[in-house]
Amino acid sequence: MKKGALPALVLLAGFLLLTLGPVLTGYDQFHNKSIDMDKSHVPVVRHFAAQLPSIDLSDYNSATTPGLHVFLALITRIFGDSVTLMQVVTCGFGAGLVCLVWWYASRLVAPWVAFAVTLPLALNPYVLGNSIWVMTDNLSLGLLAIVIGSSVFLAPTPRRLVVVSLAIIGSILVRQINLWSVAGAMLAVIAGAPGIRERLPWHDPLDEDWSLDKLLVITIGIIAGVFTLSWFIWMWGGLVPPTYAEYHAGGINPAVAAYGLTMLAAYALPMSVLFCNELRTRPFVRRRTVMGLLIGLAVGLAFNSAPGIEVGRNGGWLWSLAEALPVIGGRSLLLVLGSAAGGATAGLMFGLAGHAGRSRAGYLLIFFSLSFIAAYTANSQAFQRYFDPPVLLLIGWSLAIAHRENDGVDRRIMLAGLGCAAMQVVFAGWTLYRPLFMNGPAG
Repeated sequence: MKKGALPALVLLAGFLLLTLGPVLTGYDQFHNKSIDMDKSHVPVVRHFAAQLPSIDLSDYNSATTPGLHVFLALITRIFGDSVTLMQVVTCGFGAGLVCLVWWYASRLVAPWVAFAVTLPLALNPYVLGNSIWVMTDNLSLGLLAIVIGSSVFLAPTPRRLVVVSLAIIGSILVRQINLWSVAGAMLAVIAGAPGIRERLPWHDPLDEDWSLDKLLVITIGIIAGVFTLSWFIWMWGGLVPPTYAEYHAGGINPAVAAYGLTMLAAYALPMSVLFCNELRTRPFVRRRTVMGLLIGLAVGLAFNSAPGIEVGRNGGWLWSLAEALPVIGGRSLLLVLGSAAGGATAGLMFGLAGHAGRSRAGYLLIFFSLSFIAAYTANSQAFQRYFDPPVLLLIGWSLAIAHRENDGVDRRIMLAGLGCAAMQVVFAGWTLYRPLFMNGPAG
């Protein structure tokens, strides 16, 4: 066994213990959390399995595109109708997600440092819960991790871009909203084009050796992804299957940006504390942090962010806390302050990336983040489970990007990752595992 593989194996074993363990021992009964599995995903899988090989995709009881359901229907048809087997497969998707995130981080940092920055995502209660139960989230984020990670950490080559293109199509087949990732994937390719590279605010070796075939591959992949989603929209007559049209009628949710920034500030607090000295010693980092703070404050003040179930702003610790604190002029005081803090945190991350000589990675992560925010602003529901895993992915990879050679910064990166992971342990213990063990094993 290669020495560098040990952290990945420890990460994988721990994750499977926390997810596959409850599934195989029967400690997976938590109705308030598994309701989507019981009422939607498993029935759809069984319905599709009964229809094979001719599945009717024109309407079914799920709001997402049917990629996961069709795959599990094939598994069910081959190996038998077992909910436990479906759960085992989704545990595999979660394990694949955390291993992918570790692998991309390890392109820049030592294996155990990559372990530390991946740990917060691996211990997040939503990532763990979405592995224990049959859900689309981890497969969706795993495919997005391929798109984002390849764009940020790897030089674009035709072969890699074929993989990215397939991940784009796959992610859209699992959740239609994932179309948001295509703009960042395209930017990562065209950044190296002659006439464009010279005008960008970064010059990175990853943009060298540009060729037209790279642009051709990613363009074909994006067109295929757009065509795939367009076909579903044409068949459904909207963005979701007709059964769900009433419940997902769309609409703008202006609180998304402030909500996401507040969550970023909360989860990245260990990083902010450990790297605050950079504000004093690095003017570049300080300027970016101040700029981020001002932008975040403007976002918090500009948009309505009052919590409420009627506007899809409920569930999770952040909306619950916002409900308990003052709302002034339709603005949650918590989210106004949190948005400013989150903007400062994002500015600090960007500044650290630039100081490490990785402005390209910093700009791409910002661009992917803005695309994500734009897509979810167009979603009428702003539930915490949509935001927790992507925010933790952003924090972990931003810490990896902050790595610099020979100045001892890796120790702070590891401590920041472990500090963030400790927060997730508390959340997961209280909201996920305590109820699981209180309910006891099934049957």
